[in-house]
Amino acid sequence: MKKIILITLVSFLAIITNAQVISLRITQSNYSSADPDVAGPATGTVTFRFELISTANVLADGLGLCAVFQSANLMETPTNTTVPLGPLAAGVAWTQQVDNRAGNVTAVSYGGQSFDRRMVVTFNQAAGIPNVNIGTTWTPICEITYWTKGASYPQGGYIVNEPGSIAAVNEVSSDGGLSTYPLESPNLTTPTALGGTLPVLFSKFDAKCTNTGTLISWATAQEANSSKFEIERSSNGTTWTNIGSVAASGTSSSNRNYQQIDLIGGAAFYRIKQIDKDGQFIYTDVARTNCQVKNISSVIYPVPAFDVLNVVIKSDRSVRTQLLVYDMQGKLVKKVDASILNGNNTFKINLIGLASGDYMIRTNDASIELNKIFTITR
Repeated sequence: MKKIILITLVSFLAIITNAQVISLRITQSNYSSADPDVAGPATGTVTFRFELISTANVLADGLGLCAVFQSANLMETPTNTTVPLGPLAAGVAWTQQVDNRAGNVTAVSYGGQSFDRRMVVTFNQAAGIPNVNIGTTWTPICEITYWTKGASYPQGGYIVNEPGSIAAVNEVSSDGGLSTYPLESPNLTTPTALGGTLPVLFSKFDAKCTNTGTLISWATAQEANSSKFEIERSSNGTTWTNIGSVAASGTSSSNRNYQQIDLIGGAAFYRIKQIDKDGQFIYTDVARTNCQVKNISSVIYPVPAFDVLNVVIKSDRSVRTQLLVYDMQGKLVKKVDASILNGNNTFKINLIGLASGDYMIRTNDASIELNKIFTITR
């Protein structure tokens, strides 16, 4: 009888423990364009990290880390370059058991990229009480150096870790193997680009609620060969829809600011897809919001404006009105007829000929919340 109670208790504790969720991601930590093998085919070296985060602290005694990559752009080094980091480096009696950096042949696609190799590295504690703590902040566990084969960015192609539901080896174990945690992959649809000299360096990206929906804004510190930005929206973080496109600056070494409004609002995920003139692209991280929207609402952008002001109005009915622009002395300087339909409406107001300074835009329909001040800069 006591034995049955003990087994039941162990099972119950395992269920409680497994309520925790552990996620894995891959980040680049270093890149060098120096040819490591002189005669090729390598064009440089890149180092990336496996990082873990848990919803609650978990003491691990086994780690299986799995990722897929593109062999046309990335190759393993002749010797093992896996380096334990953080709690794994400080842990007692840990050994690397599997070194499958060359990867096994596969054929999978994530986030618009195709992958043909799946690599695995595993670590196990030889004996004793589990001593690698998986905490509640992103923590580097190990890093690996590969050789790149590409001549242009991303020289190492793309890499992404698969969730444990796809690759069973991708998990953390504890309690001598009694508890296992299949790893989640929050960035599965946004693979990590490996290489140097980013075509675009993002300095900001966020999504915030306004009275009219979700305002997605981003900024770049530099751009090279950049064509456009596509704004993507998802209701589940997996299936993405393009909700807008904004032209990029092309080549720039100064800070550039961009905006896009999503009048649908609600609970949603957002990301930016930056596309080069040669068709290459990268993604930002994912932002999440839950914004409520009024029946008739409006927003203007960009702020400040230059030659064009976009006026976006979401309405649940059809309205005929006028968009009126006044200077700060109350003089009417622009008047645009606007036929608002049920749904989202975008109007572009030509600002060419207006001097730099502050202006106000209104409508002659009190049911439309449009009474905003904006600035023109030249």
